[in-house]
Amino acid sequence: MVELLLRQGVAPGRYVDAATLACTLGVERDWVYARAAQLGAVRLGDGPRARLRFDLEQVRATLADAGSAAEAERVPPAHVRPARPRSASGPTNVPLIRGRSGR
Repeated sequence: MVELLLRQGVAPGRYVDAATLACTLGVERDWVYARAAQLGAVRLGDGPRARLRFDLEQVRATLADAGSAAEAERVPPAHVRPARPRSASGPTNVPLIRGRSGR
């Protein structure tokens, strides 16, 4: 593994695998894999299942930048709708259904 890092010009002491990064950040490993590109993952090899390594300093800087950008924008998520005011009284002339007729 160290040889692969050295061949790609990566200093081996600063890089960790996805499981270690997940543990360090307190997230699931799937979360790390889903955001590998944003977190600056380095692929060890060129196959479809090549191992990934992450630079802890770069990941922390990326997350800090993303956090400060999100703080500056303060846009509510798209799936959250503002609450609609509810009327104090509901419809007054709607018949209630009490069961089937003919039984």
